Amino acid sequence: MEIVKTLSEGKTVLSVNGMLSAATTQEFSAAVDEALGESNALVLDFKDLSYLASAGLRVLVGAQKKLNASGGSLSLLNVRKEVMEVFEVTGLDDIFDIKQGL
Repeated sequence: MEIVKTLSEGKTVLSVNGMLSAATTQEFSAAVDEALGESNALVLDFKDLSYLASAGLRVLVGAQKKLNASGGSLSLLNVRKEVMEVFEVTGLDDIFDIKQGL
């Protein structure tokens, strides 16, 4: 897994490439925690994310809770069909701000 961080319009953008599995969750969690320390607005670009495990979902839910408590925002961009199915099956597609084609 590769994570590239950029800043755009006052938001921290993490572009995630590869598989977010139990083996890569710690790396992803550290990147998200670092981003949350820098900005109250986090964008995760999942255009190149091919797999999302439940451990990754836990990190996302935790980030959403932190940002909700501080009045921040979390957006998921360009979620691929196979990853979107994970959100739909778990009902988390109604919890997260998921945008396509940006």
